[in-house]
Amino acid sequence: MSPGSLRPYRPAILSLLLVGVVFVVDLNLPLGVASAVPYTFAVLLAVNAPFRWFGHAVAAGCVVLTIAKMEIVPERGTTEMWKVIVNRALACFSISMTLFLGVLRRRAESRRARAEERAQAHMADLARLGRLTTAGQLATGIAHELNQPLTAVCLQAEMAERFAALGDDGRESLFECLREIADQSQRSAEIVRTLRRSLRREPPTPAAVDLAEVILSVVRLIDWQIRRADAELQLHFMAGLSVVIGHRVQLEQVVMNLVQNAIEAIADRNDGPRVVRIETAADGPARVAVTVSDTGIGLPMSGADQVFERFFTTKSDGMGMGLAISRSIVEAHGGRLVARSGVEQGAVFMFSLPVERGSGSGR
Repeated sequence: MSPGSLRPYRPAILSLLLVGVVFVVDLNLPLGVASAVPYTFAVLLAVNAPFRWFGHAVAAGCVVLTIAKMEIVPERGTTEMWKVIVNRALACFSISMTLFLGVLRRRAESRRARAEERAQAHMADLARLGRLTTAGQLATGIAHELNQPLTAVCLQAEMAERFAALGDDGRESLFECLREIADQSQRSAEIVRTLRRSLRREPPTPAAVDLAEVILSVVRLIDWQIRRADAELQLHFMAGLSVVIGHRVQLEQVVMNLVQNAIEAIADRNDGPRVVRIETAADGPARVAVTVSDTGIGLPMSGADQVFERFFTTKSDGMGMGLAISRSIVEAHGGRLVARSGVEQGAVFMFSLPVERGSGSGR
């Protein structure tokens, strides 16, 4: 068995070793000495073992050993018996309370783990919703926009077939039908190119969205990632300047992608500060800017604009679509998304959006 495979069982092993050490020490000390209290440390280790029953078993064993000492070892001092009983009772109480608090902590950690799993599932749902929205918009747009030119092509093809049957008398009309077919085909191709080029640039359904609430919602979802990366999160919101018009879920997807990239950039560093900063500020008289900066490894040497190219990625398991989709979403909301290197280290991503009329400095 490799040392790595024993890692989950280390708390249980250390707990049993500590029980043995405390028991041996307790046997060699007078009954009046509170030598059984260190059993509580063994219980703390035991509740962290992979077996849920192990903590209860160790605590019960510690209580038995604490009481058994009075029968195993005769009194070596002049301590009165009532003091011995009180001493042992307090030790048993400490062991029991330690078990109780340890179980509560483990249950709290279990609930937090389930909450993190739900947060991860919610993040997956957000990403899936973005993909479905893109596919839905593309399919609906193509079906609607291509219906008219394709219908015209079919009609002109039928007419061309009739004119072709007339021979020389229908040659001129045949050429007109063919030219119309070519024109409608070019129109169809241009529609496809336009849809691909302006994907997600169509005006979103108007809805007031508070960017501060969007950021806080994302932070709540990925708080576990921030803690796992041992990073410091700094938030700074400009009062009265955060309401925009757009899709909340899409803006959550943008913020989430930028913050996740910042966390991953920090995780790739071996030393130095680990800071992710999110702030909102005015960007002109009627725009609000959201900036996500980090102290990570920074942008690639090839340039900041390259990170927005589709399928460009520095991750071994990445698809290279996150930032490209984020920029498309921001541009669909009438904004812009840019990147630059930090002053000393890391990277800075900033997107700005027009504020809702009548909010903050956008009045």
